[in-house]
Amino acid sequence: MRSAYKILPLSLLLALGGCVTVPGGPSVNVLPAPGKSFETFQREDATCRQWAERQLGAPTQEAADQKVATGAVAGTAVGAGVGAVLGSASGHAGAGALIGAASGLLLGTAVGADSGQAYGREAQRRYDNSYLQCMYSYGNQIPGRRSAAVTPPAPAPVVVAPAPPPPPPAPVEVIQPEPELYPAPAEVYVNEAPQFIYSPPLGMYVAVGVPYDLMYNGSEFYYFYAGCWFHGPYYNGPWRPLYRRSYPSVFLRYRIDGIRHYRDVEYRRYERDRGHYDGRLHRPAYRGRVVIERR
Repeated sequence: MRSAYKILPLSLLLALGGCVTVPGGPSVNVLPAPGKSFETFQREDATCRQWAERQLGAPTQEAADQKVATGAVAGTAVGAGVGAVLGSASGHAGAGALIGAASGLLLGTAVGADSGQAYGREAQRRYDNSYLQCMYSYGNQIPGRRSAAVTPPAPAPVVVAPAPPPPPPAPVEVIQPEPELYPAPAEVYVNEAPQFIYSPPLGMYVAVGVPYDLMYNGSEFYYFYAGCWFHGPYYNGPWRPLYRRSYPSVFLRYRIDGIRHYRDVEYRRYERDRGHYDGRLHRPAYRGRVVIERR
């Protein structure tokens, strides 16, 4: 009986010794980021320790101690019951209960200690994970881990605008081919030099009183014959063909019938009162017959 009473205090000491230690801080190593001051690192470490403790919920040490105490109490009750049954069979129920209680306490404490240690390991793991996450978010270095390589986004495809359509071809001026052979103009034969009067609409002098279509621009004479224009230094030639590319603007602006119309208008005005005619006149020097130049 006395030995049983001596075992009980020893069992209580074992129960107290079975208590586990829960996280008091991180069990992982974290290094400050390059260029970061140690004071900044210390502030981040303190913040992350507090945050990791909050992630564990209830006070961890109390939870672990409660698991050990629960195992000890349960083991004592079970042991006492079993000891009483065995002791009553031998006629010493009280002593059997005491011995069973002591044995149950030892066994329950061991079981509770194992449970508390498992809880402590799990709490440490959760604490470390929370602490690492917090420190990593501050950009600190986690030994043994590499930051995932950030693959730069693929450059946006270069959209090349389609080339503008080529401009429409410039209109080609159709130039009538020059006749290969101009007709030989009839000889301008007069007994005196013809009179030329200035027609403002035409901007040239026109010959009047002769059966020839003659014009004068102040430096050169023009002669219309058989649908073609000729030019020369005198009112009676010699004549050379006048090609369209060399036409004065009046020949491009008026056909021969329009030129004759303005000539006749000015000539009638001249005929009505030659003495008071205020238009311009030109009479070249007389020149005899000349040989017609042929191509």
